[in-house]
Amino acid sequence: MNLPARGSANTITGTIEAGARGPILRDADGVAWRLHFGDDPVPDGLEGLVSVRGKIIQPDRIDVEFCRQLGQIE
Repeated sequence: MNLPARGSANTITGTIEAGARGPILRDADGVAWRLHFGDDPVPDGLEGLVSVRGKIIQPDRIDVEFCRQLGQIE
C-alpha cells in the first residue's frame, strides 16, 4: 500500500463515515483518515464520496484545507 507523503498537501478521495470524534474518510485501499477542520465547523451534509485536500499531520489524521463532495452512496 502506498501512503501519501507527510508534511505536503495531498488529495485523497474516499467515502465519509461517522466517527466518535468526527468524520472519517475511508479511501479505496481501506485506509481510514480522521479529518480535522481546525477552527472551522464540519461542513453540513458531508457524506458519500468526497475529495479532500490537506496535510497529513498524524499517521491517521488529515488537516483539511479543502473538501469537495463528489456524490452520494447508492
